[in-house]
Amino acid sequence: MLKSLSVSDVDFIYGYMILKSYFFKIKTNIENSDYPNSEYVRRWREFCNRTDFESLLRKAFDLISTPPSSDCLNLFDCLDRSSYFALIHKEHPNITLGFIKDADLWDLWLREGIFRVAREKTAEMLSLSNGDKVVDFGCGSSSPLFYGEIVGPNGLYSGIDFSKPLLNLARIRVRENHLDWVNLRQEYVDTRLIFKRRYDYVICSSILQYADVGAVLRNAIEALGGNGVIVIFSEVFSDLEPEKAELFELYYSLIPQFKRFPSVTEILNYLSQFCEYRYKLLDKNFLKIEVLDVI
Repeated sequence: MLKSLSVSDVDFIYGYMILKSYFFKIKTNIENSDYPNSEYVRRWREFCNRTDFESLLRKAFDLISTPPSSDCLNLFDCLDRSSYFALIHKEHPNITLGFIKDADLWDLWLREGIFRVAREKTAEMLSLSNGDKVVDFGCGSSSPLFYGEIVGPNGLYSGIDFSKPLLNLARIRVRENHLDWVNLRQEYVDTRLIFKRRYDYVICSSILQYADVGAVLRNAIEALGGNGVIVIFSEVFSDLEPEKAELFELYYSLIPQFKRFPSVTEILNYLSQFCEYRYKLLDKNFLKIEVLDVI
């Protein structure tokens, strides 16, 4: 039975961040006070002006009534803490959210919480086993060991990430565990990628919000070579939960490389240009796409 992610983890986080945003509003008096980072102030004021906090807070208490399945709040506590420093400067040294300069923190966050649950659910959803060939876009430091152990010596795992420090951590773990069938590449997932092999599965977990969606999907279809399965995990799809996306984007804007959360409609529109496919939406956070043929 697949683990349910949305209610116990992502929705809990949403309720938690609603409360954090309310306290941020009160503590900073953001609607009436000026701070050096005027652009960030403007975004918060627009959010506050559009938001009915009374109804949003009622929703928050409903969402946090069910505890999450794992420790999922460390990253979001950092987002909240960084939001105060961002009022001073968008690149304040106490904003510790960079995939390169703060790779040690990202390594801790990627091991647990929603990222761990997303890995486990993806593996279960695809019924991954020894012999499967997987390419992982935005693999980070923890996924290579996890998926590499599953696909085993008869399979193949390729992880692609732009962060050299995160890949270095992944390489150490892969080497220590003698996973010779794991290949790691330092590249941007939305640049033109060349694949010497064809894969059964493409994993895009928490990556589309940092990249050109169309370019990533073109690379995914190229990696499959005509048919196979793409699994996309996103903390939120913007057209399914626009209110949640608005709050998450306010905080995620503090992460370098963040663009915006993808929409299911956008993803499917791009796919329609490249291939024939079937898809299923699971738990509001997973999109499973079966590529049938390339156009």
